[in-house]
Amino acid sequence: MVRCAIIAAFDGAGLRPVFRVPAARRLALVAARAGLATACVIGRDDALRPVLRDLVAQDAFLTVADEGGLRRAVAGLGLDEGDQVLVMAAGSVIDAWSLKRLIAAGEGGRDLYIAGDAKEALPSVCLVTGRFLCDLLRAFLARDGRLPAGVASEGVPVAAGLPVVLAGGRDAKKDAKGAERLLVGALGAATARTDSFFSRRIHRPISRPISSRLAKTAATPNMFTLFHIAVGLAGAFFLLKGTYASQVAGGLLFLASTILDGVDGELARLKLQESAFGHYLDIVGDNVVHVAVFLGITVGLYHQSHNPVYLGALALLLIGFGLCALSVQFFMGHGPGEQASGQTHWLASLVVNRDFAYIVVFLALVNRLSWFVFGTTVGAYLFALVLYILGRKRRSRGEAALAPDGT
Repeated sequence: MVRCAIIAAFDGAGLRPVFRVPAARRLALVAARAGLATACVIGRDDALRPVLRDLVAQDAFLTVADEGGLRRAVAGLGLDEGDQVLVMAAGSVIDAWSLKRLIAAGEGGRDLYIAGDAKEALPSVCLVTGRFLCDLLRAFLARDGRLPAGVASEGVPVAAGLPVVLAGGRDAKKDAKGAERLLVGALGAATARTDSFFSRRIHRPISRPISSRLAKTAATPNMFTLFHIAVGLAGAFFLLKGTYASQVAGGLLFLASTILDGVDGELARLKLQESAFGHYLDIVGDNVVHVAVFLGITVGLYHQSHNPVYLGALALLLIGFGLCALSVQFFMGHGPGEQASGQTHWLASLVVNRDFAYIVVFLALVNRLSWFVFGTTVGAYLFALVLYILGRKRRSRGEAALAPDGT
C-alpha cells in the first residue's frame, strides 16, 4: 500500500504551466485523483508554497539544503523500510489514469516501480520503498541522474509518451506544448473502456481538438456543459415544429450536442477541474435533453399530421421511461458488490449511450421519424421487462450463494 506522495522540487520546473496549471500543482491534483493525499514537498526553497498552499499542509513543505537535511526530512516522515512512497519530480507531467496504473502495479514486491521506461536514468515518477527513498531523493538533490545501487526496478506501461519532464530555458514553451499534446492523447486511454464505436471513430476526433484549445482559455467544464445542453434543447425546439426542414435541423443539432457532450469531461481532465457538481450537472442535462428531444419528435409529428395517436404514444413513452428507470435501479441493486460488477458497468454505459442520435438524423432525412417514436415506445417496455427478469435472476443467485448449506 502506498503510504504517501512526495513532490521533489529541486529546480524551478514545478512552476511552469501546462494548460494554465503549474506542473507541481497538476501533480498534487493528479495524486489526489489517484487516491493519494500529497504528504509533502521536499525542495531547496519554498517557491512552490504559493501554488500548493491549498493542497499541501503548511508544515509539509520541507526545505533541505544538503544530504544531512534530506536524511532528517525523510526520517521525520516515519516510514518503515517496506512502505511504498510515490515520488514525483516537480517538473514532470502525468495523467491520473497512468498514475493509477502505476499504483496498482506496485503490489509485486519490487523496491522501485517506474512509470514508463524502466531504463530511464533517474525516474521522474515512480514508487519506491522506504529503504531506498533517501537514496532516490539524494539523486534528485545531487542531480547526478543515477538510480540508487542495488534497486530492483520494473517499468509500468502508462499512456504513450508520459511522463514527460519540462525543460527550462528556450525549450520551456516547446516542452509545455509537447506535454499538452501528450495529455490530450492520454484521454483516449482513460475513456477506452466506456467509449462506443461512434465515440472512438467520430466523437473523440472532433471533441479532443476542441477540448485542447479550450483548456488554454479560462473556459470551465460547467460552462461547456451548459452550452451543449443549450444546443440539444435547440434541437428539440426545431423538432417540435414538425416540418421536414425543422426535423432535419433538429436532428443535426441533437447530434452536434451528442458529439460536444464529450468536451466538458475532457476539459475537466485536462484542467483538473472535475467535480461532483459538474458530474451531476452533465447527467441531469443529458436526461433533460433526451426527454426534450423525445417530446419534440412526438409533438412535432402530431403538429404535422394532427393524428392523436402520437399523443397516446407520448404518454406510453413517458410511462415506459419511468419503468426503465425503476428497472435499472432494481438491476443495479444497492450493495457494493452489485454496484461494482461488470454487468453494472455495461448497463451504465448502455444507459448513457447517445448513439441513437444517428438514427434520429437518418429517419429525419428519410421523413420516417414516426418509426422512431413507435420503436422507442415498444423498446422502452421490452428493455424494462428484460432488466427486471435479469435483476430477479441476479438476486436469486446472490441469495442462493448466501444461504447456509442444506437449506
